[in-house]
Amino acid sequence: MKFTDMDMMQDYEKDARMAALAYAIIQTEVMDTTLRKIIGKASTEAADSQKKIANLILSRGDRA
Repeated sequence: MKFTDMDMMQDYEKDARMAALAYAIIQTEVMDTTLRKIIGKASTEAADSQKKIANLILSRGDRA
């Protein structure tokens, strides 16, 4: 099976989206304030990465 660049970008976009959700869920389980902030930052960073790749996919004429 051959994967195109678009396939790889769409896969990365999906993984970044799932990571943002997973980190947000994990954050609600953490009681330590410092760790909670770290996990929150990870969620934000994953969401930012997802937004960037989704915009790139859209700019290339495809949907994520």
